[in-house]
Amino acid sequence: MNQQQEARRAAAQAFRQALEQLQQSLETEPSPEPTSLPVSPGLEKQDAVPEANLNVWEDAIADIEQFMQDLAASDS
Repeated sequence: MNQQQEARRAAAQAFRQALEQLQQSLETEPSPEPTSLPVSPGLEKQDAVPEANLNVWEDAIADIEQFMQDLAASDS
């Protein structure tokens, strides 16, 4: 196998491990109390950035994991 394929495979494996660590930390850490972001003077309340939604992050992680599984299956 050439070096480029090996490097790609190593990078994909490292990425998968990082995703697994992220998922584990999201599952084990208690959710912090939501905090509101400071609003700059002149910005109305409706212009403030909305709170992050944990479900959106979980969906994104699941999508990335599926992509990595598909990628690994196509490499085999």
